[in-house]
Amino acid sequence: MEKNTYFEAMRDTAIAYNEAQAIREKERDAMIAADDWDSVKAFDKREKEEFPYPFTAGQNKALVLYDRSLRNGADAFEADDLPWDYELADFVETLRKAGITAIVVTDHSTGLMDGIYGLTALGCRMNGLKTVTRADDHRFGSKEPERKNGIEFIISEEA
Repeated sequence: MEKNTYFEAMRDTAIAYNEAQAIREKERDAMIAADDWDSVKAFDKREKEEFPYPFTAGQNKALVLYDRSLRNGADAFEADDLPWDYELADFVETLRKAGITAIVVTDHSTGLMDGIYGLTALGCRMNGLKTVTRADDHRFGSKEPERKNGIEFIISEEA
């Protein structure tokens, strides 16, 4: 899988957010050290109201799976952990915005069937069985790339 400019921009935004949050957290730590719990409560309230995380859970799941696919050297966009049903619409919309045309679902969770039905309800189409090869992921003691069986889904442009 190759780098994607949309996801790279999302990554940059997430990194900038996390760096700024780490600086703000130092203020909070100082309040805790001073035993100033009223200020900690006010800080936490301000943090939620003024500095919300820039992505929904579904958007973040798409970013995490993109990063994981790159890190593993996967030959396709691999979804080894589908989002929850209430995150799925944002997940699929993020894939569309990023120009991702297909994913391979290798998830084995108990919610897999819900995920499959959710993807199809959002206009994604099962294309068939596909094996993902993870060039940079090896089983313990093996020099061979890891291979994961899955189901390929075509991500349509519209639901």
